[in-house]
Amino acid sequence: MTDLEALAGTAERAARAGGAVLLEYRDKVLEVTLKDARVDVSSSADLAAQEATIAAIRAERPDDVVLGEEDAPDVSRPGEGLQWWVDPLDGTRSFIDGFPWFATAVSVTLGGEPVVAAVYDPLRDELFRAVRGGGATCNGTSLRVSGAEKAAEVVVVVQAQSSDPAVIAEFARLMRAMLTVSGGVRFPGAPALVMAHLAAGHLGGYVERDMPPWDVAGGRLLVEEAGGRVTDFAGRVRDASTRYDVVASSGGAVHDELVAATGLRFEEGR
Repeated sequence: MTDLEALAGTAERAARAGGAVLLEYRDKVLEVTLKDARVDVSSSADLAAQEATIAAIRAERPDDVVLGEEDAPDVSRPGEGLQWWVDPLDGTRSFIDGFPWFATAVSVTLGGEPVVAAVYDPLRDELFRAVRGGGATCNGTSLRVSGAEKAAEVVVVVQAQSSDPAVIAEFARLMRAMLTVSGGVRFPGAPALVMAHLAAGHLGGYVERDMPPWDVAGGRLLVEEAGGRVTDFAGRVRDASTRYDVVASSGGAVHDELVAATGLRFEEGR
């Protein structure tokens, strides 16, 4: 039987190790690499934080499968067994520009189900932590999603990270759809940190296309353990070790409204 609390301890220590490296790199000149033509970026801080995070995991779990974002692992097929997912710098663009919104995210899936999450915001020294069946916390304080009863009462995060015109067009459609039904829309970046704050009740929803496990598996567990829901655009719960289109919310009617809104279409010029 897998000891989830022990895994959570490892995840927390690993996330803190990555976060410590990010603080060190704030005053350094960064080497920045484009992953696409303009928008999707990585940096020397990402690589250094990933090295520290994975080293912390391997020191305690040397035989486990550990997958880091900067290694670009294949997530086209469901994963088997226990897998670690590492996003060493969630919010790279913010970090590069000096905007204080980034984190290190570590999660564990078991047979495609998220079972452990640790999202660490080093600037605020906030550790968001969740264990399947054990609730979600921030620095030991229990988290609970917003109690809003309808989408019009919540702020929704809608995001995209691409220079592809088709992806941008779809983002604009989703932005318009969410503005149509919600109490407001934001685009701060750092999806794992966004979902952590959704779990804390600071946001009511999050919508984004084609999200990989290192970005959302841990956040999904935080949201679910705080009483919310995470599905795809059809309202289905998906394998957390694969990519899928994400709708996360405080649950109930709010979630149903957001799922329905993902299908909204608009006439040209209107």
